[in-house]
Amino acid sequence: MGGLLALAAIGCNTTLTLDDTRLEQVIATGIQTQAGVTVSSVACPADRPLRQGDTFDCTAATADGRTLRITVTQTDSEGNVHCKIPRES
Repeated sequence: MGGLLALAAIGCNTTLTLDDTRLEQVIATGIQTQAGVTVSSVACPADRPLRQGDTFDCTAATADGRTLRITVTQTDSEGNVHCKIPRES
């Protein structure tokens, strides 16, 4: 599986951190919609500051037992992100 998830406006809150709960929901929905893979859970680091260029990894567990690493890059300081799922070998 490989691909990109284009996600937008998922995170401005009063503490100026990315909304990790919302990000996890959007990633799960995006993987299912774009790749047809059922995701049982997604975990992203909590309390990431809103900062353009910040890159971090989330992990997704699929219903068939695979673990996917999702690289997330904040495209601005407003909570917009770009996600990339590396191709499996």
